[in-house]
Amino acid sequence: MAQVVHDPDCYFEDGNIVKHSVVFGDMFSMPPPATVPQYDGAPLVTMAGDDADALRELVRFLYDSEYFSTALNADDFTLKLLGCKLANKYQIDWIPRNAAERLKKSWPNTVGGWLGISEEERTRVSRQIEMDIVGAGEPHWDDHAFQPRQLPEPVSSILLARECNAVAVLPLAFLDLLRCLPEPHPLDQFAEYKKNIEIKLLPVNDWPRLLHARERMGSWFSEYSYPPSIISPLKATACPGESKLCEAAIYRVWLVLANSLASSGNILRASSSSLVRSSVRLGICPDCQMKLEREITTVEDAFLKSLNYFFATS
Repeated sequence: MAQVVHDPDCYFEDGNIVKHSVVFGDMFSMPPPATVPQYDGAPLVTMAGDDADALRELVRFLYDSEYFSTALNADDFTLKLLGCKLANKYQIDWIPRNAAERLKKSWPNTVGGWLGISEEERTRVSRQIEMDIVGAGEPHWDDHAFQPRQLPEPVSSILLARECNAVAVLPLAFLDLLRCLPEPHPLDQFAEYKKNIEIKLLPVNDWPRLLHARERMGSWFSEYSYPPSIISPLKATACPGESKLCEAAIYRVWLVLANSLASSGNILRASSSSLVRSSVRLGICPDCQMKLEREITTVEDAFLKSLNYFFATS
């Protein structure tokens, strides 16, 4: 037998790991063959196929509550909790359950939540640009106050969601990943963030999923929302203002949505009210402005509800 080395933190002489896992309990309670190797007076069980580092993380989760709590609340918790795979294998249910709850709380599942994230991103980037202009030095990407976004890393979120059965998170993480895929250029406001995407961890079969999602999004936008439904009645009956000006303003807003979808695969970038306000200078009347805002909200809601279809995650 090869020399056995005790882990300095995770070796327990009383073998009480069986208390945490049905699989471990069954494994160690089975009558051993007469020739089975012994260690410390107990049968020696070889855990074939388990990565040593992952197993060590699992044991630390079990016996160091502070370590698990720290990992669960870290900004990069999705990377720290990928040891859930072994927790599932050995039926230690509370670990993936806590991971799933943390994931679900971290990803917005409403239009308002996504728009809030986008607004927060713009605010943080603007603050950083202001700091750079006044000579405050290099971007403080490690400073929480200046990070351009507050969503978890998407690829590790996808992997963790699958391990802990948090399927509702999958389309949300894929949506965020889709906008992060283009290679960053020097003027990209999220260049630093994109460099930290764990793209090498993405399973190969998820690449076609992303490609097909972009195709489905484009077809959906063309079929579902174009032309804007308020255009037809606008042409049939005169609006309170200048109908041609209103029509031009409506098409301009729709072009903004189309450009956002084409560039990042996400139309949840600006609130309906802010989009409509940007068209006021083109002469849209208050009546059409109100109708346009309602229609944008309807399209945004439909987009979010269609994510499972886009990414084939249901």
